[in-house]
Amino acid sequence: MTDYVICIPSYKRAEICKNKTLTMLKNNNIDKSLIYIFVADKQEYDIYENILPKNMYQKLVIGLLGIVEQREFIERYFEEGKKIILFDDDVEEIDLSISELFNNNDLDYFFTKAFDIIKKEKCFIWGVYPVYNSYFRINRKEYTTNLSYIVGGFYGIINRPNMKSLECEISKEFGGQKEDVERSIKYFIQDGKIVRFNKIGYKTKYYGSVGGLGTFKERLKPMLEASHTLEYFYPEYGKVVTRKNGMTEFRLNKLNYTH
Repeated sequence: MTDYVICIPSYKRAEICKNKTLTMLKNNNIDKSLIYIFVADKQEYDIYENILPKNMYQKLVIGLLGIVEQREFIERYFEEGKKIILFDDDVEEIDLSISELFNNNDLDYFFTKAFDIIKKEKCFIWGVYPVYNSYFRINRKEYTTNLSYIVGGFYGIINRPNMKSLECEISKEFGGQKEDVERSIKYFIQDGKIVRFNKIGYKTKYYGSVGGLGTFKERLKPMLEASHTLEYFYPEYGKVVTRKNGMTEFRLNKLNYTH
């Protein structure tokens, strides 16, 4: 029995949401009754309601402005223990093809099995490999439980809406930058494990021209500040690295839980 929900926070991208993530889910036969879309305000609600076909989602919900604030709203919206899958609004494809666990199964099977696996591992979050190119995924383990980057564009949680230790306060301070890195660290500290499916990839455009986090150029300064703040508070969990294109990362160490 399907017992998860799919939540898509979206801001000023109704057409993208319709053409990318909602279309991808429909093409993968995910029932519309599972899909909730969260927007920032009544004005956005009216725009999305006009653009999104009713046969592509269950409910449109007015939440909060800001990606961290919206994700926290989503968690409070659902009950404790609810299985929640969060998607960005521009996911074009999910690739199960090189996974021996999932390549002969559909997306619903993957979602269901992913939650079964984290329950078995006694942790509360799962994610996928952050690079779509299969070259980088093909020789990796099916899944790992050490500290690793759970990319914010597509991941699943077992909901704990009242757990303050999981709130991403640093990324909230810097406009949502590095929220997925901070979340990865906090779940690992809290539970001692996070599950990442290293042979599963998804296709998206990480830095668009519109949307809640802004363009790539607009994000460089807060990205830098957020990365250094994470390094200040969590020096044992990673280090700041700057790419040639100017993008700053807080690159996580591959730690296993030893506490």
